[in-house]
Amino acid sequence: MQLINKKLKLLSFFLIGLFFITNVYAKKFPDGYPECWQDPENPINQNFVTSDVNKNNLGQNPNIFCPLNSKLGHKFFLVDFTSPLEKAQIDWIKGRIFGDALIKTTAPYHKVSYMKIDNTAPQSQEIAYSQCRMKTGNKSKFVGEETNSGCEGSKQINTAFQAWLMLNQNFQKKFLSNYKEEANRSLIFEYLFHVLREQKTDFTSEYPERELVIVSDLMQHSKRFSFYSHCKTDLSNVPNKCRSFEKLLKKTKVKNYINDRKPNKDTLKNLKITILYINHDYETREGLSSTLVTLWEDLFKYIGVANYEIVKQLDID
Repeated sequence: MQLINKKLKLLSFFLIGLFFITNVYAKKFPDGYPECWQDPENPINQNFVTSDVNKNNLGQNPNIFCPLNSKLGHKFFLVDFTSPLEKAQIDWIKGRIFGDALIKTTAPYHKVSYMKIDNTAPQSQEIAYSQCRMKTGNKSKFVGEETNSGCEGSKQINTAFQAWLMLNQNFQKKFLSNYKEEANRSLIFEYLFHVLREQKTDFTSEYPERELVIVSDLMQHSKRFSFYSHCKTDLSNVPNKCRSFEKLLKKTKVKNYINDRKPNKDTLKNLKITILYINHDYETREGLSSTLVTLWEDLFKYIGVANYEIVKQLDID
């Protein structure tokens, strides 16, 4: 009898220990995170094909390197090419949205997408690139970044990461190559709402983490409303200081236009908007830069965006 009790005690300790280890292991990864590269319940999309720089997304499936059965996060870059850019500005953009910066600020298996703002209407614009950020296999601030030695090989993960890195680098060269063109309109407001509202961008609140990064000089210019006129208060030919957002809303057509496009609560769920503010000559004028930023901050508050950040580029001169 004593022997049986001893064995039962040992079994109890074993089960308690097993339960504890299992729970610790389960908490090691975020919900929906694939524990293994070839996780039987949630494998990574490995449908890699030969790269083609002449095609959107280099000819790849838009969910390459993504978990097949879960959505972890989505970082969407909108980059404004409606005004000619200087090389120093391109270098600043590159250092913010590609390379090490992208890897260090984006969790593994989170989707990364890029779209240009140019003369194309938002409805007709294609997503230039959309892939999930492959994990490096090394230690980082992100949970699950390291190779899971229980079911993955470090060589296997490194090969996959290098394949992802090569695709991203090749895309970067193409995406940032034509930066001297100029458009006759700058539909920043319209592109913002296009990404938030349209299903084809795959930027819905199904993702528990979402960040929309807008790289722009913030000079909205459309037939509906233009900051080139709203931010010009003297007789000069260039903007010098923006009037208030309240004055913008006093124009009934503008107010109705904005109100008709206000996102609902579900659209804004799990959302952060980051502005990477590019300075051009007229934006370095005293009074314009600060009032233009305030104008956008008031717009965000009006449409219900609470989580936003504006990062200013240093004056290149």
